[in-house]
Amino acid sequence: MEEIFVKEWFSKQLRQIFYVYPQASNVAIEVIDLKHPVLEQYMQVIKNKWNLKLVNSAYSCTYHDIRGNHWEAYFICKESGVLFELWKKNDEVIAYETYK
Repeated sequence: MEEIFVKEWFSKQLRQIFYVYPQASNVAIEVIDLKHPVLEQYMQVIKNKWNLKLVNSAYSCTYHDIRGNHWEAYFICKESGVLFELWKKNDEVIAYETYK
């Protein structure tokens, strides 16, 4: 999955779910390992939902909004889309979702 898609997904989710409107140039993205400490905490949920052989990448995105909030999201992706996303606001987990 392309980093551009993940960055767009992150921005779209921030707008549609949390009503935060990031500028794309202010969104940071990083390729991360599946053994990242944040993802490790949710690995049991992830393994129960689908086979890890489907996974081809994982990313983290961050954004600081105009109110001083720090937004983070972690994505586990397969070739055709997002399988898992985890959202944090100011270092507190606020949501996660698994997809088929």
